[in-house]
Amino acid sequence: MSQYFSKFLCVFLLLSGYAPEVALAQQAEGNEKITLERAEVLRKTKNQADVRKLIKEVIVRHKGSILYCDSAYLHENKNKVDAFGNVRLIGSDGTRLNSDSLYYDGNTRIARAVGKVTLIDDDMRLNAQELDYNMDEGVAYYYSGGKIVDSEKTLTSQSGSYDVNAKVFYFTKDVVLITKSDGRKVETDKLTYNTISRLAFFQGPTWITSSTGKIYTESGNFNTETEESNFKGRSRLEDEKYIMEGDSLHFSNSRKVGDVFGNVWIFSKKDSIIIEGDAAFYRGNEGLSKVYGNALLRSINGPDTLYLKADTLLSIDRQDSSQRYLLAYPYAKIFNKDFQGKCDSLVYNRTDSTIYFYQDPVLWSKGSQLTADSIQITIIDNKVKQMRMRWDAYMISEDTIKNYNQLKGKNMVAYFQNNQIRHLEVKGNGQNIYFALERDTILVGMNRVECTDMNIYFGQKNKVEKIAYITRPDAVFVPPHEIIQPQTRFKNFVWRIDEKPILKEMLRQKVYALEKKWRK
Repeated sequence: MSQYFSKFLCVFLLLSGYAPEVALAQQAEGNEKITLERAEVLRKTKNQADVRKLIKEVIVRHKGSILYCDSAYLHENKNKVDAFGNVRLIGSDGTRLNSDSLYYDGNTRIARAVGKVTLIDDDMRLNAQELDYNMDEGVAYYYSGGKIVDSEKTLTSQSGSYDVNAKVFYFTKDVVLITKSDGRKVETDKLTYNTISRLAFFQGPTWITSSTGKIYTESGNFNTETEESNFKGRSRLEDEKYIMEGDSLHFSNSRKVGDVFGNVWIFSKKDSIIIEGDAAFYRGNEGLSKVYGNALLRSINGPDTLYLKADTLLSIDRQDSSQRYLLAYPYAKIFNKDFQGKCDSLVYNRTDSTIYFYQDPVLWSKGSQLTADSIQITIIDNKVKQMRMRWDAYMISEDTIKNYNQLKGKNMVAYFQNNQIRHLEVKGNGQNIYFALERDTILVGMNRVECTDMNIYFGQKNKVEKIAYITRPDAVFVPPHEIIQPQTRFKNFVWRIDEKPILKEMLRQKVYALEKKWRK
């Protein structure tokens, strides 16, 4: 009975034109056959009974996709087609693939296009010499160079892929992205671009160049529509005025807003100023920029460098006014080879090159210590020209045998030449203690003078050469054997040399490879 049933089934399938092994294979695979819709000439091929040669105005269909070409070979058993000449494949999703030739597998739904390949999706056009297109996944791949063109950008790379459904490009090796609106150019080795969000993600060394400047980074993303950038890894931004580096950087070119975090390094080209810190922000429309966390400013002018250090440095540069200030606070310190200083807060007026020291300021210059309620310094070409000390002005200098010459007054004005004090005016409540020496080693005596106003003139190494008392002075000369300790100090005397800044303490410890490279 079983043999009879088997024979009957075989006869039935054969009469139906259906080979048992083919039926079973197609049932297992569940594949839909490629169908021929049109061809002017249909021929069998020698020695290949299952292959049909199709000639002129060929049209075949498969799962909603239509293939047009000049000629083709249809492999019926393998469910494949080889198409040649003016090939056009229109996908069920509306994508269009044009090429010189195309090899399509109906089982895997993978189309391999060769020669002058163009994949079109909406207004996006992908050009390549060879392209693999997985129509089930909706992903196209190329490996020997490709070019993407749409209304907003042009993009080239050695290899890459395009996800039709997600509208996302993945590019590798020699990637170049150019936006048409502003000519911005992105060069990298690995780039992902989302055409919906307009976000470009890159990994590895990346250069972004535009008419306003250039950027180097190693990882991050860039929005081609809003011009918002987020960079990770050591990154660098440069425009016509500034160079900025940091471990991570966010910047909006359209809003002129920037935030930098981690080991910030900024260079002002116009002023030859370098600023370093732990973090920074920039608000271009407000004229504000701030560096905070162990902030350091270096003003470079030939061999003379001015160092300014504080927890926070705030720059105010108003485009609609003459306000150009730099604020340093708290714990501000300043260092130059010829003078040093510290205070709680400092203001530098960049318009007239004047520095204001507030809250317990103290300065040192060539062995002299100066203190007052507030101090104002005018600097020209990184050299001190004038210093004004207001309220409780006090100047102390140490001589060669450790005595302390002292000047006090309500206000003082000091005049400098080559960063050395040459003339000092004391105005109001003037007091002076001066130790007379012979050959800088033998104490002759001590002069103690009180006079409302006085002028003091200095020679080399800040040594007093002349004192002019403007009103009648009340003077006392004390010989060495009669000098007692209380007479040698004015009220509130404090020698604060231990607080004097030194260069090693001013500098930040780490110098980065990018800084070394770009400063060459």
